[in-house]
Amino acid sequence: MSAPTATRPAPAPPGPDAAPSPWRSELRRGLAPWAGAAVLLTLAVTMGTDAAEWQGDWARTHGLLRWTTMLLLGPLVAAAGCWQGGREHRRGTGDLLRQAVRGPRARTLAALAPLAACVVVAQLLGTAGVYLATWPYSLGGGLTWGHGLLHAADSVLVAGLTAIGFVVGRVVKWRGAALLLALGCYVLLGFSAYVDTPLGRLAPVQEPGMSGEMPALWLAPVIAVWVGGPALAALVAFTARRKLLTSAPLVAAALAATVLVQTGDDAWRADPRGRRLVCDEGTPQICVTERHQNLLAPAGEALSGLRERLAGVPGLPERFVEDRPGHRVRRGTGEVQLPMFTPLGHSVVRGEVTDHAVYAWEAVAALLSPDCPDPSGGALDDVVWTYLAPTHQRNLSDPEYAIREAERYWGARRAAETRTALKQLDRLRALPDAERAAWLGEYIAAAQRCDLAARPAL
Repeated sequence: MSAPTATRPAPAPPGPDAAPSPWRSELRRGLAPWAGAAVLLTLAVTMGTDAAEWQGDWARTHGLLRWTTMLLLGPLVAAAGCWQGGREHRRGTGDLLRQAVRGPRARTLAALAPLAACVVVAQLLGTAGVYLATWPYSLGGGLTWGHGLLHAADSVLVAGLTAIGFVVGRVVKWRGAALLLALGCYVLLGFSAYVDTPLGRLAPVQEPGMSGEMPALWLAPVIAVWVGGPALAALVAFTARRKLLTSAPLVAAALAATVLVQTGDDAWRADPRGRRLVCDEGTPQICVTERHQNLLAPAGEALSGLRERLAGVPGLPERFVEDRPGHRVRRGTGEVQLPMFTPLGHSVVRGEVTDHAVYAWEAVAALLSPDCPDPSGGALDDVVWTYLAPTHQRNLSDPEYAIREAERYWGARRAAETRTALKQLDRLRALPDAERAAWLGEYIAAAQRCDLAARPAL
């Protein structure tokens, strides 16, 4: 007798495939990654074009980044949000989606959240990349927590404009709404930034009147509430059943706006690193602020030839000092103003002095022409100037060129004066070192006193 055969249960029919995540669909086939790439490209091209004007200066980098975020990224993400919001209108699927199980809030978040996340992440990555580009050429100083929080407030601005654009795209069915919204954002944000009234303080970019000032820690949260409140109100008004809920973010934004208008420039304070000096051991000393302390060595290298020619000269000013807020270099104090480093892109590019000869020439200008009522020292100034800082910016550096230009533009009389000045330059160079040092000391001392009559003859 055979044993009964065990029957196996029939396999269950295959179930339906799980629906893909909305985030995954948006990131693979939606607008979000393209919008993020556009944000990164805009930051890279805009900042990279003018790299010589910010690379190395933390405050300048911070300011340009924030202006770029507001004036360029703001309209860009608003247009992207509007295009994303109008997707159902373009596809003709609005009526079908309104019959779906998911409510308007879930559908809005599923379409908006990936886009907002991508543009915010791209903005933060681009910001970090720009700071990494300025770090190798740092002039000194650095950023504070307040500066970093302001970039976080800019992220709120980027996300908020994306949300406002999305709501506009859902409400307005016209295909050109995205372009019109971008233009409107650019005009509004640009106009608010240049309005010289208390209402101009409502511009999302809050920058001080003086470069190198530090923001208060409370400034960024207040700006975030001000720029994020209207966006949150727009989303609530579009998705919530109780429209009264929109009053909460609007009231918060109004309070934040009041704080910004009332406080004004009190939100910024002077950076003490912009006042403290760091000096080298040369003669005369070179002193720069702590914000530019990494330029101490390049400035010393640029003025090394001038220092050699001034070696042993008696009665020199003690130091070349960088100009700084709250302090004015005056004659008779033992200080001479150091040539300016800023704005970047001229005398300083990427942490280096671009032209040592021109920089030395400007230092001699401060040495021989302080704040005198009549700074002109006559033809003999050209002689001393050319000796201390030989450069082709002064005609006497190239005798043949100097005589030819004098004859061409001023005639025989000026040509004769130029030949006399060239002979005086030769006599100055031929003097014994001690005698030349004494003569230069007397000449520079008279120039510092603005006493033209006391300048010695040559």
